[in-house]
Amino acid sequence: MKSDKMYNLSARWNRILMTTNKDTSEEVVIARSSYDDFSQPTAWRSYEIVCGDRVFYVNAGWLAELSPYFADIIFTRKPTPKRYQLEGSSPVEVLEFLRCITFCPMRKPLSVKNVSLVLTFANRFEMRPVQARCEHFIACNAQTLSRDKAKLFQVTCAMSQCDPNSSTMSVLVDRLAAIKDDDLSRLQFADMPGDVVAEVFAQKIQRSKEKNNRRNQSDSGCCVLSMFRSLFRRRHSRNRTLSTLPIDQQSTVPAH
Repeated sequence: MKSDKMYNLSARWNRILMTTNKDTSEEVVIARSSYDDFSQPTAWRSYEIVCGDRVFYVNAGWLAELSPYFADIIFTRKPTPKRYQLEGSSPVEVLEFLRCITFCPMRKPLSVKNVSLVLTFANRFEMRPVQARCEHFIACNAQTLSRDKAKLFQVTCAMSQCDPNSSTMSVLVDRLAAIKDDDLSRLQFADMPGDVVAEVFAQKIQRSKEKNNRRNQSDSGCCVLSMFRSLFRRRHSRNRTLSTLPIDQQSTVPAH
């Protein structure tokens, strides 16, 4: 079944975060006073998503609007299931995801801290509108994301599962390639598709070549400049010597 092929989101997420010794609970900030916790059912929010020891009550129609995956599970399969068991994720991750995709009563905005988590879930459940929203956020905030190497890596991993050929992905790859070799070697590239890893290091090699070429051109320019300076000094010295001699003796002074 398709659900059996889903990768373990929580395990992958925690492996990536371990590179900077950060805990998932620190990365996902929950504002209880501003956003719903989906803990109580209503007449329109009765579909259950079960994760660990938590039950989240959501609007099945809204899930189906966002996700063909849930549309098939909830409205196509018979008998119609009343709940969905979500494996491989933590309740904290699921709650953050639901708050970022649901107006209940207000939708939590994407941020540098949560965009990779939201995009990873969106990829998992084929939520194209959410994927597009995440990609737009990433494209607009690539410079900010690149300040945190681990966060940049998380976002690139998530984006590689969404649209590895997009212009946004190219920007992320370029940002990763700009990281110093020692820092780059510490990242968990096992969580990234092989073709994306190859592209990162190809960009790294290209950057190194361009840097060497610029250095060689600079060195060459310095040599030419030094040559002209030496020639100018020699000529200036000869002219000063000539100016001190009588006219009939100036022709005997050799040119340098």
